[in-house]
Amino acid sequence: MKRIFVLLLTFMLLTTVGGAARGNASMVPASTSSRAMQNYQGPLAPPASGYGRWGDYDVSEPDSFSVQSQGYANPVTVYFPQGVTSPAPVIFLAPGWEIPCDAYAQLLRFLTSRGYVSVCAVYHTDTAIIGAQLYDDFSAAVARYPDRIDASQFGLAGHSSGAGLLPSLSYRLVRENGWGDEGKFIFSSAPWIDFDIDDAMLQDYPTDMKFILQTYEDDKGTDLRTYIQQFEELPIPDTEKEYITLREVTIDGYHYAADHRVTASGEGGYGVWDAMDYYGVYRLIAALADYAFEGSAEGKRVALGDGNEAQVDMGPLRDLISTDDPRPIPGESYDYPCDVESNPHKDHCADFDHELPAAVLLSPWKHVPLTVESPEFRWETVPTATTYFLQVRPLLPDGDPDWSVSYGESAASAAAGCEDGGQACSFQLSASLPGGSYVWWIKAYSAEKEGVWSRRGYFQIAANDHTLFLPLVAR
Repeated sequence: MKRIFVLLLTFMLLTTVGGAARGNASMVPASTSSRAMQNYQGPLAPPASGYGRWGDYDVSEPDSFSVQSQGYANPVTVYFPQGVTSPAPVIFLAPGWEIPCDAYAQLLRFLTSRGYVSVCAVYHTDTAIIGAQLYDDFSAAVARYPDRIDASQFGLAGHSSGAGLLPSLSYRLVRENGWGDEGKFIFSSAPWIDFDIDDAMLQDYPTDMKFILQTYEDDKGTDLRTYIQQFEELPIPDTEKEYITLREVTIDGYHYAADHRVTASGEGGYGVWDAMDYYGVYRLIAALADYAFEGSAEGKRVALGDGNEAQVDMGPLRDLISTDDPRPIPGESYDYPCDVESNPHKDHCADFDHELPAAVLLSPWKHVPLTVESPEFRWETVPTATTYFLQVRPLLPDGDPDWSVSYGESAASAAAGCEDGGQACSFQLSASLPGGSYVWWIKAYSAEKEGVWSRRGYFQIAANDHTLFLPLVAR
């Protein structure tokens, strides 16, 4: 079955390779070519600090070679950070269906600028042999450059069809090749089906793997249950994995899309290179790598923060949604459903009717402090919900909720304007909130079912002379 599988999500890693961001007057890093600079889109500049900024290493022109695998000659592309003379951790990129490595050029250069070797391999599109080809291609790259690649620390990323094979591929790289003793992670973007994974692999799967699965608000191609199936079947502790959704937004007339092509920002016009890549993709992969390779507490807070402010903050873009308990959306239809006959795991597709899904928060946003003490809270309507419970808590100086203080109220769907055919509900607390920083959640209820808590939303109320203003998060 052919799919428009765009790109695979690569990794950008932030270790101690820091330093000043490579961008000043230009909105794009100075180390990129002038042609690449012209390709950067949108009014927002990339982050100048933190895990989302460009690294300090210049990037060499890529090496290219072919690997004979399963009867095909597969092209492999390798980028090296200039000036690194000892073996460096490696990031493997498994691209989408029929997408060349050039389509990921900006992502590959970006992660290499952080001091890592990046490897991209193109496979022949036959689902029966994709996994075997990627295994051969990546193994050959490490064997070809033993003095430049340190496979004891590796990251594995993929998108769409490439991402679908990451569970079985990662298993083989660890168990058969003995890689990843000093750290390993997966970043899976909108994955398709893993045709190679079996129960024996899952029972023996390395539970010290770090894992992010990323989905996109406007991606209606693949059934969410396929994503949820991959996320839930890997026996990785909840503290070491996260299910993340990016959301679209329009700023100054420019639309920052959150669709299947978010990270295809290289050559060939497969996707758009803009701030969504930096805040939504590069930042998270860099943090995940820093945690997996260096044990960084801040890396874990950003990559696997369970919805804390440091994780969900997308700068001027809409906050991402993070959970370790994803649910399918009742009533949604997709081009590629989970329960197709070709899916060997079709019997494990999640039940659409298990419970109500989480509400999606709309406002208030954190970036503009409010001047009212009783703000309006808005969220997307949850189908069949009859009641919502709104929970608000102040934030402590370290950015965590103050569990000793609670402002919570129930709102009937009718009272919140949810039953008038609209797509959004709105509600105001009866209590006034003092100046400071806050976090809020919503849970939906119906006559027969209880929903799951939404992810956290953050906002500020401007302080007056009588209140203490707390920062949103300690940085």
